[in-house]
Amino acid sequence: MLLFSAPRMKRFFSLGLISLLLPCLTMAQTEAPQGLISEAWMEVRMFNAKVGYSHTTLRRDGDVVHTRTETTMIINRAGADVTMKSIESSRETIGGKPLGFFTSMDLGSAPVRKKGVFADGKIRVTAKQFGREKVTEYNLDQRGIMSWGLELLSRTKGNAKGTKYEAWMYSPEFGMDAPTKVTVESHGEEQFELKGKTMKGTKLVSTMHSEAGEVPIATWLGEDGRPLRVTMQMAGIPIEMIATDRALAKAEFQPTDLFTQSLLSIETEIPGDANSVVYRMLPKKDKQLDLQPEKNDFQQVRSLGEGGVEVTVKRARHADLLKAKGHSGGLAFEYKKANVMIDSDDPLVQRLAKGATQGSRNVFDMAHRLRHFVSHYVRVKNLEVGFATASEVARSREGDCSEHAVLLAAMGRAAGLPSRVVAGLVYVPELAGKKNVMGYHLWTQFHLRGRWVDFDAALGESECAPTRICLMTSSLEDSSLTELGLALLDYIGQVEIKVTKVE
Repeated sequence: MLLFSAPRMKRFFSLGLISLLLPCLTMAQTEAPQGLISEAWMEVRMFNAKVGYSHTTLRRDGDVVHTRTETTMIINRAGADVTMKSIESSRETIGGKPLGFFTSMDLGSAPVRKKGVFADGKIRVTAKQFGREKVTEYNLDQRGIMSWGLELLSRTKGNAKGTKYEAWMYSPEFGMDAPTKVTVESHGEEQFELKGKTMKGTKLVSTMHSEAGEVPIATWLGEDGRPLRVTMQMAGIPIEMIATDRALAKAEFQPTDLFTQSLLSIETEIPGDANSVVYRMLPKKDKQLDLQPEKNDFQQVRSLGEGGVEVTVKRARHADLLKAKGHSGGLAFEYKKANVMIDSDDPLVQRLAKGATQGSRNVFDMAHRLRHFVSHYVRVKNLEVGFATASEVARSREGDCSEHAVLLAAMGRAAGLPSRVVAGLVYVPELAGKKNVMGYHLWTQFHLRGRWVDFDAALGESECAPTRICLMTSSLEDSSLTELGLALLDYIGQVEIKVTKVE
């Protein structure tokens, strides 16, 4: 059962990168000399285990300032280590105006690269993966700054206790359609623990205000302004970054198992033949639910007090739906055409879809044949795969729930069935030594007889049991698996789930 997906880890990883960029640049000198201005090595820790490192440099070349962060982390997923490598760089004028950026993220598959140029009041972003390019243009918000611009602002404001200010930062991993609000507050000098020692430092709290909610990041600075320690929490997972040198930063890692940490106990067994299940989803103490489950034909959502919701999920009976009227004529074209991830125009994907659907009696039989084919075609249920396009999965025949979902969606479109990917939670009777748990999962929906119907290739279900809670859906045209991970990132850390009724 492959529940802790790579997209979620990637977003988790990218937020960690941004948290490093905020404090590390306070090392810059009063003046910006030519060449190397500052350099920082940080050890990255989760649950008190070292999982990676980050290296940030700040250089001046003429009147252009270059910021570059390279990060490597290793995360364990139920015994399988996944290595994540990232590069994020920016170019800005000496006055702090953004000129361009470059990012590269490697999660074991082909790297995802983004390049951006700021010019003439626009931001032109080129994304490239698997040899495919997508160019998107955005209007430039003149408030938007990047790393060096934030450093200049911090110099102006200073770190005296009680100092507060805000900035609007452009970050490729948060989306370039608008800058992300950042607020900074100085708490003055405080004691803190660093590797078992009590130390003193100036504490800054920087808060990222994103669509996924607020992410506070605490930083303790030494007397010379260098960051000594950074802490934050994502999805209930504590992250700590500690200043170190190159040799210690690259020393042996101790990958932590995030797979079991992401599971939610529901304390109730759900039988496999259930027709409907009612879930009560409440925020944990001192938390709020930044995301609400989606409503659809087979999932009803009712608001409760104190920020909670009641979700009723019903099984979609195909025999009953065959009698229903409805069609996909008015459906948006994005659910029918190929895109970078769901590349249904790939010759191999089309050939597989044609073979799998031969002899289909109706659209439900066609969808079932496609699901059955993908469930058996992906032979290696590999947690070490980062994320891949449908055509990559068609060739490698390996992956986790995300790879099953995109291949099934692509084969459906190739066969004429509109499709989308679903991100949510799924119930499993027993996993990783725990009973009656729910965890993050991806599956596929086909639009059949006017309704979106679940099909789960990873778990081998066509007439899916009501053991899934749909949180988000996407055609993956303008969003990515990464962006689904962004919205879901904190959800498991925010929510408590109880089953109140099973029929």
